[in-house]
Amino acid sequence: MKMKRRIPLYALALAALTLNACIDHEPANAECDIERCWIHLDQPEDIFYHDYDTLAGEPISVDRPAEKVVPTSLDSIVFTTRWNATISQPVPLFIEVTPGAKLFIIQDGREVPFVSGTPVDLHATAVGENAEQHFVVRSEDEIWSRHYRISIQIPPMPSYPPEGFEIKFEGYELNSNGQYYVWTETNPFLTEIQWANGNPGFRMSKSSAKPNEYPTVAVPEGGVDGGPYLKLTTCDTGGFGRMVNMRIAAGNHFIGSFDVGQALNGQAGALAATRFGQPFAHKPTRLRGFYRFKPGAVKQDRQGNPMDEADVCDIYCVFYRNTDAAGKQVQLDGANVLSSENIVGLARINHAEVDTSGEGWLPFDLPVNYNTEVSEDDVKERHYSMTICFSSSVDGAYFRGAIGSELCVDNVTLECEY
Repeated sequence: MKMKRRIPLYALALAALTLNACIDHEPANAECDIERCWIHLDQPEDIFYHDYDTLAGEPISVDRPAEKVVPTSLDSIVFTTRWNATISQPVPLFIEVTPGAKLFIIQDGREVPFVSGTPVDLHATAVGENAEQHFVVRSEDEIWSRHYRISIQIPPMPSYPPEGFEIKFEGYELNSNGQYYVWTETNPFLTEIQWANGNPGFRMSKSSAKPNEYPTVAVPEGGVDGGPYLKLTTCDTGGFGRMVNMRIAAGNHFIGSFDVGQALNGQAGALAATRFGQPFAHKPTRLRGFYRFKPGAVKQDRQGNPMDEADVCDIYCVFYRNTDAAGKQVQLDGANVLSSENIVGLARINHAEVDTSGEGWLPFDLPVNYNTEVSEDDVKERHYSMTICFSSSVDGAYFRGAIGSELCVDNVTLECEY
């Protein structure tokens, strides 16, 4: 008969102590983000323009449009309904946070543990009449925390002001940590528009930079009408940028979102980090405004070698179909924002005609050229998205540009057919 081998008790104790020591020394997670967030409705099409509007955030990639994550730079999560929708009952709210982190909802000034899927009062009964709920995510190591606001908003009835959609870049403030500028659109006809830029990515390479040393900054006075204006500068990303072969950061500002989690994942990640466009219920016809541009001294390639050409800024507007043949969401990114087959209309500044003196405010007036007919019904049902983009270096997305190139923009107007 084969005898069973006995393991001495002291060996078992030693193994247990060793295992316990390994567990004790495993560092707790310091991250505290909302990674995914969505609401459940039995008939989402009655409230939203698209099924995927019940998901917050941005697609993981253009190839996986149905899988959305909340960008790490975002601390306000907003679901936008149809203009004529109302939500009066609590809706089940689902939230996934960083593994190990704890989620709380703020009720009567207290942090109450929140169970994903719990119905939450996010009522939205008219424009500007909605409930905003506050949440806190605390890290596993209990050292860090993040505050989030979640709401559902009803946009104004789609209407086109006779003067066009005026954009003056007046709604700016420092982010929640006071590190860099962020913008919200103040035009009441464009309350859904979300402006983004690469400032969160620059913070990762130069965390010591002051707000006015970032690529995209607000200047409080001196604009066309004497007020605020937008200043974009191509900046040196320092030693960290050289280490990852991303030596410059062009100042940029665009309608869409920026996913800082992708920003340092090589060239492909940097292009994927810029998500261009939001659904738009109007057909753009013209983009005009005022600019001032002065290029930096030497344009360099990604390896830092001088290039035999001058730097130039970029200004454009893109109008594109935001679903594919299967009805899945499409959002353009830095790799295809000017080349995608979904683009139906494009306005872009003529680089050869850009004034490079850097003196005075000069007008630009760019017609939107269409390559196909678009249905007015489809436009009003938000089957198309629109972005406007400004950049201090035309090749900034590929880390080519001149340090010091500066583009200033003010008093922009988007004209539409309806």
